[in-house]
Amino acid sequence: MTPPRVLAIVALLVLAPSARADAVRLYSYDPADPETRIAAGSLTFEFRQGLFHTTMMSVRATEAQATAELQPVRESDLNVTGLTPLIGATATERDVYSIKSDREGAAMIAAFCPGSEKAWMAFGRPRLNRDLRVYVVGPSATGGVRLCRTLNFSFHGDWRLPPVRKVPDAITAGTPLRRF
Repeated sequence: MTPPRVLAIVALLVLAPSARADAVRLYSYDPADPETRIAAGSLTFEFRQGLFHTTMMSVRATEAQATAELQPVRESDLNVTGLTPLIGATATERDVYSIKSDREGAAMIAAFCPGSEKAWMAFGRPRLNRDLRVYVVGPSATGGVRLCRTLNFSFHGDWRLPPVRKVPDAITAGTPLRRF
C-alpha cells in the first residue's frame, strides 16, 4: 500500500463518527476463584470505551441490586511508590479508580476491603471475551495503602445497550413542531 493511501485510510478512521464517539459498554463477569466468589460474586462493569482510552464508570453486583460509582484517580495519589510494591512490576492493571462511598458503594467497599471506609480498584483494559483481574487496595494503618484483595473474573457476556436516537433539530432548536 502506498503512503498516501495509508494516510487516507487513517484519516477516515480518525474522522469517522463511530471512531470518535465514545461507546458505553457493560461487561459481566463471573468469579473465577472461591475468594472472588465470596468477596464479590458476579459483577458487571460499566465503562466508556473510545478509540484510544477506556474509562470505568461503575461496578454493579449482578446477583444483587447494588451499584457503586467509580472515579478515576492517578496511581501516584495512592502513595509515593504507587502500585508496584503491592501488585508487582509486571502487572498491567494500572488504571486506578476510587469507589465512591455513597449509596451502595460503602457496602461494596466493606466487602472488597474489610475494615476500610475507602478503597480503590486497579484495572487493566476490559476486553470482549477476556478474563479480568482487579486489584482492590485500601488505606493501611501506617498511612500508606495495602492490598485488600485480588479479584479474578471470567468473562460472562456483554450487554448491548439500545442505540441512541438522535432528537430532530427542530426540537433541540426550540422550534415548535407543526400540528396536523
